[in-house]
Amino acid sequence: MEESYSLVPIGYLTIMLGNLCLDDRVRRKVTSLLPSKDFNLLVQKVKEFVQYNQRLDQAEFEGAEGQQTLQNFTLRLMLVVERLEKAGV
Repeated sequence: MEESYSLVPIGYLTIMLGNLCLDDRVRRKVTSLLPSKDFNLLVQKVKEFVQYNQRLDQAEFEGAEGQQTLQNFTLRLMLVVERLEKAGV
């Protein structure tokens, strides 16, 4: 359980960094600082957090309203992933 408490802030920081990388200048700078200068590493980490968050939310949310909240939030996060994938091409 302690691991999940540390993964959540790191995951949200990863999402924030991903959002910032939608700007070309920021993406170039961040890519230059990544191991092997591999932007796909960041995209993969964002995807991993989205999947992790989705699993946690599925266990926590119940009923139609909870599921709708889960779907909306996950969808918004996946849109960030899609935009990052397009930007990193």
